[in-house]
Amino acid sequence: MTDQPAETAQTDAEQHLPEELAALAGGRAVRLRIVRHAETEHNVNHVLQGVSDSPITASGREQIAAVAERLSTERFDLAFSSDLQRTRTTAEGILAALEPQPPVEFTELLREWNFGSHEERPAADVWGEVIVEHGFEVDRELSALRTIGEQVGWRGLFDTIARLDSSGQAEQAAGTVLRADAALEHIVGAAAAVPGEGQVEVLVVSHGGFITSLLRQLVPELTPDVILPNCSITTVSLPAGTLVWQLDAIGQVAGER
Repeated sequence: MTDQPAETAQTDAEQHLPEELAALAGGRAVRLRIVRHAETEHNVNHVLQGVSDSPITASGREQIAAVAERLSTERFDLAFSSDLQRTRTTAEGILAALEPQPPVEFTELLREWNFGSHEERPAADVWGEVIVEHGFEVDRELSALRTIGEQVGWRGLFDTIARLDSSGQAEQAAGTVLRADAALEHIVGAAAAVPGEGQVEVLVVSHGGFITSLLRQLVPELTPDVILPNCSITTVSLPAGTLVWQLDAIGQVAGER
């Protein structure tokens, strides 16, 4: 079990194309099983939660048990997790059900977006400011957000949050994309180094928003704008000898097939 510092993140490099990330596997088949963390108190209370943490709820603990049971019959060669407590707790619950347990690395690269001074604020307040910033009436919240999203896209929405951050610490979309790219470069490179020639099975535990960033790096044309359920499983695979990632399943919860 290791902790990986953030210094490995790309800073001035351009992001890889999906096929370039695939090439890092060296022809090996790779399957990523990507799990969002369990439900937290901030999730239930609709509080903005990026790099800040809050306790796992009772329902969240049940979610961990369910996803651990779902994955307990699978073999994993490697495991990677965000180093925040909610992802650590989720990953450790899954790993405890695996035999044998794969080596796990906890890394800042897989953290959620940093929302700066907006951290731990009511989400409705933050989105209300985004709506006003784009010239809409707050009482038209849902339709306004939908219109803004259509105009500026998901990156534009989060860049607006960063622009409204008084601390200057909030991540902009471009930085998050590069961090997702660096995380995938590290994970795929580690998979390529696993001894043997068979398919490499990798467990990744991260956060709802950041998982979407990971997916957009691998399957941009297939990545929908969805809110992934807590403890859901998203599966991406790379067949042997190819350079094309496949989105096999997205947002599956325990009990679904």
